[in-house]
Amino acid sequence: MPRIKSPLLAVFTREAEHILHNPAYRFMLLTGPLVAIVLLFFIFQKGVVKEIPVAVVNQDQSSLSVKIENNLDAASEVSIALRAPDMFQAKEAMERAEVEAIILIPEGSEKSAMAGTETPIPIFINGSNVLKAGLLQRSILSTLKTISGGIQLKKLMATGLTEKQALDRIVPVKVDSHALFNPFMNYNYFLNSALFHLMLFLFVLLSSIYSLGIELKRGTGHELLLCSNNSVRLAILGKLAPFTIIFASFAMLIDLVMYKIQGAPLNGSFPLLYIGQVAAIVSCQLMGIIFVGSTNNLRLALSLGCGYSMVGMTLSGLTFPFEGMPAIARLFTSIFPLTWWKELFIAQSLYGGPIKDSMVYICYILLFQVVSLAFLPAYKKYLSDKKYWGKA
Repeated sequence: MPRIKSPLLAVFTREAEHILHNPAYRFMLLTGPLVAIVLLFFIFQKGVVKEIPVAVVNQDQSSLSVKIENNLDAASEVSIALRAPDMFQAKEAMERAEVEAIILIPEGSEKSAMAGTETPIPIFINGSNVLKAGLLQRSILSTLKTISGGIQLKKLMATGLTEKQALDRIVPVKVDSHALFNPFMNYNYFLNSALFHLMLFLFVLLSSIYSLGIELKRGTGHELLLCSNNSVRLAILGKLAPFTIIFASFAMLIDLVMYKIQGAPLNGSFPLLYIGQVAAIVSCQLMGIIFVGSTNNLRLALSLGCGYSMVGMTLSGLTFPFEGMPAIARLFTSIFPLTWWKELFIAQSLYGGPIKDSMVYICYILLFQVVSLAFLPAYKKYLSDKKYWGKA
């Protein structure tokens, strides 16, 4: 191959050849991200949890209990999977994870309701999954309140009141609720955006660590510096440029899936969002220098990178809201690019806020790049000195 005069182009070409011939590169750059995007798309395609199986124990066998069953089954979140003759069978079904809730309609419920006395209907919900349990509880209670309101309406109209007068007594305060920024209350829009980018940033960070660390493990650091005219900055830029192009393309694919296929709202500036995506990708790439430059051990750097990404997911506000975290935990949320990317996404995609207000999130993302560059001297020392080569 003819000698390439440009040091940057020489390093770029050298890295492109490694990508073509190394299966580990191909997995981290192509197969892994693509499989992750496809899996996440199909797993969270519905966006809203529907038809959660429940059991009904109807001990009343009245017109009211049948109406309760029908209304529960008509709710989009609930599906009656079992009509059990007694609580014993219903509890067994819950223990086998066949149903997530049990609704017990006691004998005499209709008589009590018509007599105007309190009619308790016990509900037993599997609370192991808080999100699912909360959704079930809201749906079941809403159905029962609707039926209860219908009974009260009939009683009041029987006394001579008009339907409007009776409704005013039953519901003296009418709530007019509007869901802003996510009108369909689709959790997919929030969760998928975070998970898509969590997977993307994870592959970005690990591929960067692997690319930088493999030079030390194989003792090829001198070749890299030779190609770059002994400039560690050109070496890093040339090595990571092919990765940036590939991952920026995956970012565009994610945007296509989210906004064109899944129909996620885009109320703000798409160019700013994409700039934020690319900035976060470069930040994660350069953070590979921190892990390799501080450990000089490829295996340890990869392990720390995985741990860092998982903790980042936990503290980014994705799995648990910031407001419920202790003060010290909220301080640590700022050391993860995913946190600031999530804030940028919410501000631009969902809120559609002013661009100038979102620029602060871009600045925070860029700050990770500045911090990473401080580890360049350590990495150059490892590349240059044979005593640092060959470590796992």
